[in-house]
Amino acid sequence: MKSLAMWFGVVALGAALAGCGGQSNVQPAPAPGGATGNGTQTSGMNQGTQNQGQELGYQQQQQPQPGQTRPQQNVVYFGFDMSDIKPEYTDLLTQTANYLVAHPNVNVRLEGYTDERGTKAYNIALGDRRAQSVKRFLMLQGVSADQIQTVSYGEEDPADPGHNEAAWAKNRRVVIVYLQ
Repeated sequence: MKSLAMWFGVVALGAALAGCGGQSNVQPAPAPGGATGNGTQTSGMNQGTQNQGQELGYQQQQQPQPGQTRPQQNVVYFGFDMSDIKPEYTDLLTQTANYLVAHPNVNVRLEGYTDERGTKAYNIALGDRRAQSVKRFLMLQGVSADQIQTVSYGEEDPADPGHNEAAWAKNRRVVIVYLQ
């Protein structure tokens, strides 16, 4: 009966300590048979709760809120003669939009590019359609039009100077340039 009362006391103490917001220097009450090997006895009941709270606090601090950090990637690639955004880039553009909405003082320049095939005039127009497509996506996510500039460089300044499909695929792009 005495050990049962002591067990309830340990549980109550553990619950009280787990509910405290700050660190405490109070050691848990000894439990029957809870020797640690160094001459002290502990119940171990409070230990897990404190560690879990610290771990959760650490994880909450490490998890950035949407829009707090600028996306690492800043290039959207397109198919041949296309200006539609591929599904694999919607997450990137959503992250970009969240960042811009959270930071209204930051502006971007959307630089549209094409591969070398086609006339200069056609490629300038296609690069512009690609940049406008990205702009529309960002604006639908709540980004202000005042934060977005677009420019088309057409086939100028290729990412890959090669003359094959692999090179052309790298050149069909919109680069997101952060200005502030």
